[in-house]
Amino acid sequence: MNGSPKTGHLRRGLLPAVALAGAPLLQACGPAEVQLDPLSVVDLQVRPASGQRKFCPGDPFQVEVVAKLKAGTTCSSTDRTHGCLGQEDAVIKPEDVRIVGSAGSPGGEQFVWIPPPNPLETADTGLTLKGWLEKTVAGQTTKSMVGESELRPVYQCQPGRWYPGGGPGAHGPDVEIAITTLSTPYYPDAALIRVDAMGERTYFISPSMDQTVQIVSSGQMGAQGAPGLPGENGENGKDAAVDAADCTPGGDGTNGTDGGPGGPGGPGGNGGRIRIVLDEAAVYKLRGRVLTQSLGGAPGPAGPGGQGGLAGVGGRGGRVAPACMETKGKDGKPGRNGQAGFPGWPGQPGPPPEVTTLPRASLFAAEMGVITRIEAAKAKPQ
Repeated sequence: MNGSPKTGHLRRGLLPAVALAGAPLLQACGPAEVQLDPLSVVDLQVRPASGQRKFCPGDPFQVEVVAKLKAGTTCSSTDRTHGCLGQEDAVIKPEDVRIVGSAGSPGGEQFVWIPPPNPLETADTGLTLKGWLEKTVAGQTTKSMVGESELRPVYQCQPGRWYPGGGPGAHGPDVEIAITTLSTPYYPDAALIRVDAMGERTYFISPSMDQTVQIVSSGQMGAQGAPGLPGENGENGKDAAVDAADCTPGGDGTNGTDGGPGGPGGPGGNGGRIRIVLDEAAVYKLRGRVLTQSLGGAPGPAGPGGQGGLAGVGGRGGRVAPACMETKGKDGKPGRNGQAGFPGWPGQPGPPPEVTTLPRASLFAAEMGVITRIEAAKAKPQ
């Protein structure tokens, strides 16, 4: 769930480095950590370590602070290849780095920021990062200039959602989807999509016609069939008496019985019902913003056959003699493993989605204040 629509608050935190794709890394063995004099900084940049001034709601990213010093050199908080103050493989001491964001919160790893997952929180403002260096010596705190960077929201990390049934063979949940137009400062032709399913409400933004959101209701796979009963073990043959005559044979072991057949797999659950409600003022613009599927669950796998019973062991015979080389009774035969059962049958797809329309003001009554705020914000440069 990405929450109800509300604006984010300024979140503060020391962002101490995480290995994200495409970003410079701090490894466990660690580069040298250099403590800088904040007053020696003449320029400071704060940005995603990827180099792209973008973020996706709910998707953690690594933040980099780059300080330019009076001597003309630069030091990075995350990129060890920069070096720092003449040292190779060195970064700014993490404890001296301060980073705040206009929305979201610090992650659990060094220099990681987590934007709020609800796209409505940042649709009009984006995400502003601020960073500086700060050091306290003998009770005296010195602070560098503050760097600032505005990040543009993108939505590729929120392509949609899969809603499965609750347990083996369960039907897919019913899903209700509401869609309206949304003009944001970054995307004038966006669409707002609200999904209610499984007791949760989730928001998505489709920034353009070619970036659709996919919603799936899916029945669960059927339960696996019960295993077959194991066969009974054969009985061991009787031993010959201690004072038995030479060549007295031991009793033969009996055969194990066959294992029972496995049970049939359960049926897959059927796909759930999907209802789509469109803003009646823009039906044709909104129809293609969401792709829906209601899928039946896979058939339950067959139950395995029961294990065959063990063979009975032949009994111990009397003493061997020239007339007999073997007196032990014959072993029985093990039972055969039971045959596997049959798989279940797949669940049925849900019915085609039901599509209706409503006025925007009633369809999105709970969100109209946020929508109005977003659409009143000034356009941002592309």
